[in-house]
Amino acid sequence: MRRPLLGALLLLAAAVIWGCAFVPQKVTVLALPPLLATAVRFALAAPLALALAGRRLREVGGDRRVPLVLGVILLAAYVTQTAALAYVPVTRVSLITGLYAVFVPFLAPLFGLPRPRPLHWAGAAVALLGLLLLVGVVGGAALATPLNVGDALVLLHALLGALHVLVVSKVARRANPFALNAQQLLVLLVLGAPVALLVDGVAPLAVIDARAWAAFAYLAIFSTVVAFTCQIAGQRHASAPAAAVIMLI
Repeated sequence: MRRPLLGALLLLAAAVIWGCAFVPQKVTVLALPPLLATAVRFALAAPLALALAGRRLREVGGDRRVPLVLGVILLAAYVTQTAALAYVPVTRVSLITGLYAVFVPFLAPLFGLPRPRPLHWAGAAVALLGLLLLVGVVGGAALATPLNVGDALVLLHALLGALHVLVVSKVARRANPFALNAQQLLVLLVLGAPVALLVDGVAPLAVIDARAWAAFAYLAIFSTVVAFTCQIAGQRHASAPAAAVIMLI
């Protein structure tokens, strides 16, 4: 049985946590290269998620490829967003990231969901115009930081975020939130850590200060373990477009 209010509250909790994460994420990308920063975050988060899942991991059924797909999407999403923070101000990253909610209804037919209606197209146009106004592209306002590759990276991150919401929507009702989150984080760590160590090495880890470690701890515990569990649990009670809109609040 769906419980829309419970789903909305869980998704709202995830949104609040993620909304507070942009500044800590900026701190981590200043401390480490993007790939290594992403690897450290999930190296801290994955063991905690596995511990919380516990015996629930044995109960996971369904298509075993789903956690692999989710892990790959998340890895690409967080690498692009973390890299973008090196080029783009935090406020602009947060604004462009919100476009994932616009992408969800347009990608929905790929997942067997209804096609976007004219209202969706109108909403997308308004959202795009609003974004351009807010970042200063339209209206004559000068950009404090000129448009650059970071903006394209954030846009790609938003697209990947929409894909993640849609995949979760397909499996959330029959998946255990703790187990599915642990699995996707483990996939992300197994795939991402070797690449990060190969590209960046371990030397940068020696210079991480206490402030950066605190930022990594917030991202690992709250933005990764708690928020993603809330998202998966919340999407058991909400459609993909509704979930995307709620998580924008």
